[in-house]
Amino acid sequence: MSLRQVLESHACAHFIRRASFHPEDAIQIFSSPRGGSTWLMSLLSQLPGVASLWEPFHSKKGVVPKHWGARPHPDAFSEGDSAILGEVLAGHRVNAWTCSRTPLQQAKNASQLLIKYVRGNRLLPFILDKWHLKHKPILLMRHPLDVAISQLRAFGERPRDVRVNKVYPGHTKLQERWAELSQVADPLERHLHLWCLLNATLWEDMSRDHRVIAVHYHDLAMQPEKELYRIIEALDLTSARARQSTQNFVSSLDPSKTSDTDFKGDFLANNHDQLWKNLGAIDDERKAILQSVLDQHGFSMYSMSDVAPQRA
Repeated sequence: MSLRQVLESHACAHFIRRASFHPEDAIQIFSSPRGGSTWLMSLLSQLPGVASLWEPFHSKKGVVPKHWGARPHPDAFSEGDSAILGEVLAGHRVNAWTCSRTPLQQAKNASQLLIKYVRGNRLLPFILDKWHLKHKPILLMRHPLDVAISQLRAFGERPRDVRVNKVYPGHTKLQERWAELSQVADPLERHLHLWCLLNATLWEDMSRDHRVIAVHYHDLAMQPEKELYRIIEALDLTSARARQSTQNFVSSLDPSKTSDTDFKGDFLANNHDQLWKNLGAIDDERKAILQSVLDQHGFSMYSMSDVAPQRA
């Protein structure tokens, strides 16, 4: 960021920290890294009165204690961590980095927080049980193959010689299988196992929870206006709709604008081609191996035979 952007982000943090937001009022997006959440956040951040908070759980740049690790889990919470989470939801714990996606004028005039997490999926059930949320949280789900490939391209292989209890506190199954997982030679296969251990069960459960807005990246990419309309209606933003109808708002957006976290510039303009890009490039033998990974973890929402989710 330029010096001007840094100063503006610090000013945004100042205004948001001083505002009177409540944990129950936050609009929340949960997803996996490289799952399309930045794209969705950029669209919803254009709602009237909204200020966006960017990745508060980042282990290095975020605003939560280091002992929360790379993927916070409520089973590892110590005394006081629940209150810290409430401060995040209320906008009391912010910094220049978490406020870097909000223009200063939006921060000054904000009446609503939009918070995006790609590291907080395991906190979703905890948040639902602890707070009576006014707006259903969004769970954005993308084919795990696309997520794994995109993560490997953007960030490289995840180190295998880590202190797993420290990096993933509370993730018991992952900790138990880490040694076995570390022996898997193929980086993509290993990364898919890791993704499943972090997300598979939660996605299956939360996608069926009536308190959650379940959104598939596939549907958002293929029918963006229809999905955005459904999402905003489900959020029940009555104050926003009073100022601007949902239909007019959705029509004013440009869903074709790619995410600014498309680091490699590999986003394809044709939505169908984009969705099939990774799966279509893998031969049948490797698909069978990767499908066996999903099967081992009991994950049936997506398969290696189709880019679309399996409908119940």
